[in-house]
Amino acid sequence: MAGFRKKPQAQASDTGSALASHGGIANTGNMYIAEFHQHVHPAPPGKDSTTPPQRGTPVAALTPQDATASWEVHQAITVGPGESGPLPMYVRRDHDENVRAVVARAASGTSAMVVLIGESSTGKTRACWEAIHELPAGWRLWHPLDPTPAEALAVALEEGIGPRTAIWLNEIQRYVGERAGDSAERVAAGLRALLQDQDHAPVLILGTTWPEYWASLTSHPAPGKDDSHPQARELLEGKALYVPASFGETALEDLRTLSGHDPRLSDATKRAVDGSITQYLAGAPALLERYRAAPPGALAVIRAAMDASRLEAGSQVPRAFLEAASHGYLTDDQYDALPDTWIVDALAYTAEPCKGARGPLSMVRQRPGTPVTDGPRYRLADYLDQHGRHERRFTAPPASLWEAARDHLEDPQTLQALGSAAESRWRDRHAIELYQKALDFGQAEVFADLFWLWEEHQHAQEAERVLRQAAITGSGEALEGLLERLLDQDRHEDAETALRDAAASGNPAAILLLARALEEEGEADEAAHWYQRAAESNDPEVLRACAADLESNGDLPIAQQLLRAVGDHHALRELARLTAETGPAADAEQAAMDAFTVNEPTPLRDLAARAEAEGRDEDAERMYLHAIAAYERRRRLRAAGTVIDFEGGPRPLSEFVNPTQLLPPGETWALRSLVALRDRTGRAPAGDDALHTAGDDGNAWAMEQLLRRYRSRGQEEQAESLLLSAAEADNPWALWALTYRCLHSGTTDETQCRALLERAAAAGVGQATKALVEQAEQDGRTTEAEQLALRAAAAGYTTPLRDLIMAREQGGQLAAAEDLAFRAPAPLRRAILQRLANGREGEQATAFLRHATDEDQTWALGVLSARLDSSGEPAEAERLARRAADSGDRQALHDLAQQRAARDPDGTWHALLLHGLAADGTTTPAW
Repeated sequence: MAGFRKKPQAQASDTGSALASHGGIANTGNMYIAEFHQHVHPAPPGKDSTTPPQRGTPVAALTPQDATASWEVHQAITVGPGESGPLPMYVRRDHDENVRAVVARAASGTSAMVVLIGESSTGKTRACWEAIHELPAGWRLWHPLDPTPAEALAVALEEGIGPRTAIWLNEIQRYVGERAGDSAERVAAGLRALLQDQDHAPVLILGTTWPEYWASLTSHPAPGKDDSHPQARELLEGKALYVPASFGETALEDLRTLSGHDPRLSDATKRAVDGSITQYLAGAPALLERYRAAPPGALAVIRAAMDASRLEAGSQVPRAFLEAASHGYLTDDQYDALPDTWIVDALAYTAEPCKGARGPLSMVRQRPGTPVTDGPRYRLADYLDQHGRHERRFTAPPASLWEAARDHLEDPQTLQALGSAAESRWRDRHAIELYQKALDFGQAEVFADLFWLWEEHQHAQEAERVLRQAAITGSGEALEGLLERLLDQDRHEDAETALRDAAASGNPAAILLLARALEEEGEADEAAHWYQRAAESNDPEVLRACAADLESNGDLPIAQQLLRAVGDHHALRELARLTAETGPAADAEQAAMDAFTVNEPTPLRDLAARAEAEGRDEDAERMYLHAIAAYERRRRLRAAGTVIDFEGGPRPLSEFVNPTQLLPPGETWALRSLVALRDRTGRAPAGDDALHTAGDDGNAWAMEQLLRRYRSRGQEEQAESLLLSAAEADNPWALWALTYRCLHSGTTDETQCRALLERAAAAGVGQATKALVEQAEQDGRTTEAEQLALRAAAAGYTTPLRDLIMAREQGGQLAAAEDLAFRAPAPLRRAILQRLANGREGEQATAFLRHATDEDQTWALGVLSARLDSSGEPAEAERLARRAADSGDRQALHDLAQQRAARDPDGTWHALLLHGLAADGTTTPAW
């Protein structure tokens, strides 16, 4: 165990080793299970031949009314007679063409995915709705929802999803990532497999999300932290499409043209501010007006719903929760003046539509067949949700919100999320109550947060109690921590009792440890019973450990059967190794192929290399070709719709001095090995055929290698012909190679170079866009440079924008650099702003950090607090650190408290560190 988390990073040894070193129950590998096979039910290898059930609604049968009723497109405002239908007439923007390109790829037979990223009410779902009508006959649109979005999709992926299915993942954070629950990684892995599955192709996946959720879904874990969503991050790589918050000039011109045919568009043209057309059509101004004019009871209910949503309790909350939470948002006089019917009156006010659009807070009608909930639930309007995240970003919720969550919410993941929000704001007592309820409801993984808080507040007995409860709930990590803790204190009998209690409750790790310990102590019959229990578990690590025990005991067939049943890449790698060591060659090859299908290439690579070494060239070639086909499918999928980066690092184009610095993607061990094998066994240069095949399919590495081979043999004419024909077909690497040569040859005119650059950029070559940005900036065309860089960043290629910002910063154009940094897409914005902050000093840094704070960059509060404290402004530093804590940055106040505790005669800062903050921001009394 590498430590539960945070401070301090407790180092723990392997549980089995710890047990053995204390002379008690030992971690050994010897076992024998007479009837083990009765408890293992492996699925047969290969694909399920059954036809997947049809899902969703035929696209041809969808009506405009369905868009708002069933597919979560925002209902538009109403302004009077002459409206064109339930949806306003649609004005296409730049991002619509990109969405349609993805849809066209799916329609042509290649599975595809895109995720539209933008703030609330910017037109993401409407763009998807318009695009799916480009699909031909036979396509269906499916929206997984019940019993939960992630569970519905997980079940469907296991049962199979048929071809020509468009999967509608509005608010994709409900399906993958930390917010989606236990099914999230299974869903992400299933979607990745579905996109690569040729048997069920084509499918189309359309997703939407807000920028902050996208940043969370695609972020890498901090050093030392567990990676909670690697599958989601891989799934989403290269799938981003940013939707701007406002209409550009071209779109505004088109809007004015259509406004004569739809009074809603005409109204938006006259009244929308700063090009915020979609927000106006979704009723945003009317919603804000209703919110700001709300009477005290309704305002309290809306703010409670805002806080619940921004703190990850969800946008739909029960009425009982709202009623209990709202009183903390009212003054004593306001609360005393409420009528007895105040909650009914408040909800009636918030539910009233705004110009025909959904009101600020409206009841969610339960669909037939969905799980029954405890009373009505209410949904906050999306635009008010996002408005609340900004308006209340520095405001800590009242105690009533945390207490209402404790008393009225029952979803363990929601309770854990709210506990984390309370903890990040130093409301530790509330955090402990919420974490504890989540643990009581079976959320075993919450134990680490709960354990750490009890330890931090010096309650060792409570911390140990949490470990015991989590171990009984099923956490192997908690069991390991508990056993280590007890054995370190020489409490051997307590350790064995804890192990037996956890095993009796069904903890898979405890069952396996107990079985091993009993086997070591000679209790063979009881050990066999527990080994059988271990084999029945669903824990992959425990099952793989059982297989290892079986292998060490010589029970190879059963070990192989168990590994096949587990089926993850770890298990199939071990199965392939075991089969290669003990089985016939055909079985070994099949096992290696099976491992390769779950992204475990080592067995197939090793087996092919062995075949080649033994002179079985045909076998080696067959395996290489199998691997190449899979790699090429993945490469095409990854490259589709993305910006291609041919650089070896973030260097400006001017630093490229020779073609060896161009690094085209596409090299794989399989392709490299196949080329070498054919060169060795055929008439030279036989490897050209393999490179030709891959190069014609778009593999840039293969084409580059083929060009090098031609030139090394003096076949310049063939090389040039290959390069020109590939460029004519808009091959990205060929276009970039010609462009690069043009830029550096010194013999070609600028007009030709510019044309090549534009063609390469249009083909998705990032370096071409970068060169265009650099040229525009050097020529003084700053607006063009910015637009090109921002467009590339929106497509996922951030180097030009980052370089442009830093060049302006280093050139003394601080305001221009700052302005452009704040316009960067969300995933880049924070990193580049922090880089600018780190490079500034004195008043420049202070002003910049205050601006960043005003722009929702809450991290800037902590940085500014630390700077002010070190420059002799302790009172302002403390105010900002406390404000940072209220916004969810625990670290800023912790660091300040740690520094001041050293010179703390009255114990104020020690008390804060020991007890945390009350809801009103004062130090909590001892508890």
